[in-house]
Amino acid sequence: MDITSLLVTLITTLVSGGGVAGFMQYKQNKKAKELENDKAASEQWRALYEEQVKAIQDLREKLQETHEELDAKKRQTLLCRFYICKKLSCSDREPPHEEIMKEFENLEK
Repeated sequence: MDITSLLVTLITTLVSGGGVAGFMQYKQNKKAKELENDKAASEQWRALYEEQVKAIQDLREKLQETHEELDAKKRQTLLCRFYICKKLSCSDREPPHEEIMKEFENLEK
C-alpha cells in the first residue's frame, strides 16, 4: 500500500462516521456541560436571593417589635408623668394633665 491509499482510507474512515460524529458529540457534550454549569449557578443565586429576602423579613419583624416596645415605654412614661405634681411643697396638687394629654394624642396619631 502506498501513502495515498492510506490517506484515502484514513479520510474515508473519519468522514464516514467516526470522526464527524465524534466531533459533533464533543460539541454537544460541551454545550450540555455549559448548560449544567449555568443551571447550578442560577440555583445558587436563587438560594442566596431567598436567604437575603428571609433575612430582610426577619429584620423588618424585629424592627416592628422594637417600635411597639418603644411605643409602650413612651405610654408608660407619659402615664407616670401624668401624676407628677408641679407644686411639690404645697397641699394643692396641680398635675400637668393638659400637656400630657396632648402628648398622648400625638402618640395616637
